[in-house]
Amino acid sequence: MVSSYALPLLAASVDASAAATAVASGDAHYARRAEGASAGVARPQQTDAAIADYRRAIALDPSSLDPRLKLLRAYFFRGGFCGASASDAIDIFTAAKDVAEDTVRLLDSQTGRSKSHVDSRTAGAVPVAAEVYLWAAVSWGQWAVVHPARGAWQHAPARIRDLAEAVVALDPAAEQAGGHVVLGRLHTEAPRVPFVTHWVDRAAGLRHLRTALSLSPDSPQIMYFLAAALLRLEPTSAQEARALLVRCATLKPRAEYPVEDAHYAWQARDLLADLAATPSARR
Repeated sequence: MVSSYALPLLAASVDASAAATAVASGDAHYARRAEGASAGVARPQQTDAAIADYRRAIALDPSSLDPRLKLLRAYFFRGGFCGASASDAIDIFTAAKDVAEDTVRLLDSQTGRSKSHVDSRTAGAVPVAAEVYLWAAVSWGQWAVVHPARGAWQHAPARIRDLAEAVVALDPAAEQAGGHVVLGRLHTEAPRVPFVTHWVDRAAGLRHLRTALSLSPDSPQIMYFLAAALLRLEPTSAQEARALLVRCATLKPRAEYPVEDAHYAWQARDLLADLAATPSARR
């Protein structure tokens, strides 16, 4: 059975005007993604409508990067913030990874990227290059979470690393310092496997997360990821981690990220509750 999240068949000819109309409709739906949200979980209807519009735009104009970028972003929100079931998450993130691969091939042909190396002068002609590489890295990462064995076999960690390093090279501050966030999580969370992820560096991961926070100091997700990493890897920084969690849990969600910020606030509250219930964590 073909997933309802997979791309439709491409149109026989390009219709850029109709594609632009579909993108505009998708943007309108995506802007309403927080309608009816509660406790950091959104209803899926508006995001599903946005996904359908972006898929239609790609079918009408396959070479356009804009709907591809927005589709990857919408897949991430749908799988991560709409209470997706395990089977739905597999469908969503598999579709996202497939779109990401196709889109990266298209973008690489314009930027000449080779692994993590990308010429900023060439990529400068593609204004969304950093964002596309970032959401491709995120899509690979989410897919690897739901397919850990296949992710290792397809060298997902190295693919994610190369894409995120390209983002940092092009625009370190792009999408709330997303390149640094991805690298920070990769280096602090990925298991070290000989000949596969031998390059994982916990200290480098913490540096990336700290850099991300310096570039995007009001991002609750960065506060949460840095705090969680410090608690796991640097026990002497438990007080700093706790302060980050308290700030994350009490910040008012930003207008542009109402569901996302609320989600990480709830995550921070849960972790603070776990710490309070663990005697060894009260120091």
